[in-house]
Amino acid sequence: MNKHVNAGIDPKPRPTVFRQPGSLMYADNCRDLQIAAGRGEVELRAWTRGSYPGTSLGERLPGICTTGFWDAKFQQTWGLKRHCNEGFKIAFLSRGSLRLVVDDTEHLLRQGQFIVIRPWQLHSIGDPVVGPSRLLWLILDGGLRRPNESWSWPEWMVFSEEEAHTLGRILTQNNQPVWDGNSELANAFEAIAPILANRTPETGETRLKVAINTVMLALIDRMMEQVPALDPNLSTAQNTVAIFLRRLPGRAEESWTLELMAEECGLSRTRFADYCKLLTNMSPLQYLQHLRLERATVMLQDAKRPSITDIAMACGFNSSQYFSYAFRKRYGYAPRAIAAQPSV
Repeated sequence: MNKHVNAGIDPKPRPTVFRQPGSLMYADNCRDLQIAAGRGEVELRAWTRGSYPGTSLGERLPGICTTGFWDAKFQQTWGLKRHCNEGFKIAFLSRGSLRLVVDDTEHLLRQGQFIVIRPWQLHSIGDPVVGPSRLLWLILDGGLRRPNESWSWPEWMVFSEEEAHTLGRILTQNNQPVWDGNSELANAFEAIAPILANRTPETGETRLKVAINTVMLALIDRMMEQVPALDPNLSTAQNTVAIFLRRLPGRAEESWTLELMAEECGLSRTRFADYCKLLTNMSPLQYLQHLRLERATVMLQDAKRPSITDIAMACGFNSSQYFSYAFRKRYGYAPRAIAAQPSV
């Protein structure tokens, strides 16, 4: 599932850290879950659009990427690997417990708790083990992919302007992923399940609209009771660049330019470069080369290291000659000096 948009058309897709609409960070992230559901090991019901698994919503309920539930009766091994979603993931655990990792911080999600994951937060659920559990979810596209963008909600949602503004601030100005639920929120989420199980999108659209609005209103009330001190800095362009730079080591081999890095953060080249300098004390291209050389150094020290040319290509350098020049300039000796050392 979840193929990158036009991935089969462009053999050299533009490098990305923040995903574009219609794509997920990892392809096939739900395949094992679908296989387990096909074998009857877990009940899986969902109405979706795009490449999410489930019954297609078509043009109904714009803004909903997916809403559904799973019900696992015993321990299984199809946990959802690290990924990002196009929208805010809001999920309620009505039974059992689950391992959750958000931006490299591990949490134990307990019965009666709910999660709120922002589109720019990398996360995994139960990777790789999922115990007996019942999880209900919706992924709501608020029109943003980065912390500094403006949000908007579908017209069929009944928020007042003040409620919409409150929800937007809570969702973007704190990073807390796990919250304590209550009976009102539990009942609101559980009302979604029979609609998905017993109706079709054609016959259940209105009921699902009502159910999701009920969930979101209960969510606002419950989050307002627990909300930590909000930090407006979390919704700034500087934070967007900071997230980009934290993720860049995992994508440093891609064909980045200053223009592409700035575009990925939704900023002009000048603003992006200024924030990068502020955060790293290096220009964007200097920082990129720093990351590539750091990775190359690790590879050179590996007992099963490939050739210097292969290392150069794997780390994003256009040639082994330029890699050797940059390496010597940085460290004062050639990469072959490390490669020539006997492996320990």
